[in-house]
Amino acid sequence: MNDPNVFENPCPICKKKEATRLCDYVTKYIVTTIDFRATYETCDLPLCEDCASRYGQFDFCPQHEALFNQLKLPKELQRYANRAKFKNMWR
Repeated sequence: MNDPNVFENPCPICKKKEATRLCDYVTKYIVTTIDFRATYETCDLPLCEDCASRYGQFDFCPQHEALFNQLKLPKELQRYANRAKFKNMWR
């Protein structure tokens, strides 16, 4: 028998499964002048387990996963960044 509640919270990406996760990509950083505490807002797009991409304890929607992957330096440039990092570490 069909479950009548299966589409109560559908995944907006595949529209086939229930969304059980939220996108954790940070979209805004907020610092208040009252107590100068930093906080942030996240995307919070509901996702099913198959559509969410997991990085450690964080889940990303497909759009924010693409942005996250663009943040990484290409391997040929990472070598130079690592060299500068280690060179400055021993000063």
